Amino acid sequence: MSVAQAAPAPAQGAVLRVTVGSVQPQAAPAEGAAAAVPCQRGKAIYNRYQSCIKVGATVNVLRNGRPVGSAHFDITHRMTLKQKSLKWSESIKVGKARLVGNARGITVGLKVTCNSSKCKPTNKFPRGRKLGGSEISGKVNYQDKVAKLKKDSASAKYIYTFTKPGYTPGGFNYRSVPFRCDDTFWNRDHSARNMRPGCVFHTYIPVMTTMRDLENIAKNIRGVQSRGKHYGRIGSGKPLHREADQRKIDSNRDKVCPPGQRPPQPGLSCDEYPFASTREGGHNVTADSRGTAWVPLQEQRQQGGRIQTFYKKERIVHRDAFWVSV
Repeated sequence: MSVAQAAPAPAQGAVLRVTVGSVQPQAAPAEGAAAAVPCQRGKAIYNRYQSCIKVGATVNVLRNGRPVGSAHFDITHRMTLKQKSLKWSESIKVGKARLVGNARGITVGLKVTCNSSKCKPTNKFPRGRKLGGSEISGKVNYQDKVAKLKKDSASAKYIYTFTKPGYTPGGFNYRSVPFRCDDTFWNRDHSARNMRPGCVFHTYIPVMTTMRDLENIAKNIRGVQSRGKHYGRIGSGKPLHREADQRKIDSNRDKVCPPGQRPPQPGLSCDEYPFASTREGGHNVTADSRGTAWVPLQEQRQQGGRIQTFYKKERIVHRDAFWVSV
């Protein structure tokens, strides 16, 4: 995540020169995605629905090129997206500032924009507040207007300006973790929604864990993940990717579990991994990275519902990546 510095201050005169620490994006641990993300200075930590950015900044007060004061503080953002809503909010806190020398009277201003015309931020951060011994807290409300069966990716841009009477202002800017809103969960003929539109931090790769207690299916997945390119296994570098085209899903399934195939005994069903509803399903990966097994029909029925529930819970749209942990 890049941070844009203000233009260099003039060598002479009274100016505010602002410096800000770098911010590195960091995905939260995959298995702990349900927990609140932590805030760490110099990090933009995020999972599928939450992010926290913490930036360290300094405003240097210069007169005729010589430092006469400084203000040191942190800025913390917490943004929480909504699984089933196109409206969400973000809290922003400018922490208590350590003032040195002639640093009193520095006022902070914040402008927030989105790099998508469908994303509309409403800035509620207070105006005219001065850096000093108290925190400055506010929020930004967002609304996206993604169209039916469409998705919209964007990020917020935070533009800070610092002013002090008699001094040339200084500032900096940086961006949020990218997010995506979609309205893609409709039934097959697109006549009714399966789930309301919502938003996620789409670069986060979620983990499916709901296959673990399906004994025979889990065994098949572990066997396939243990060989070839280990598709879907955390740490393999090869996540699965959702396939949303029903014709391709059916084709994937038929290639590895042909219709009319007889089970070795009644009550069993053909189970395939990678799943038919992924772009790795069917014959789309080499034979050593895929496999089938006969499993109880009841497990097979539960599996289908759990996969669809996972796609909805994490808003996994076409081509989105995910892991499978068993």
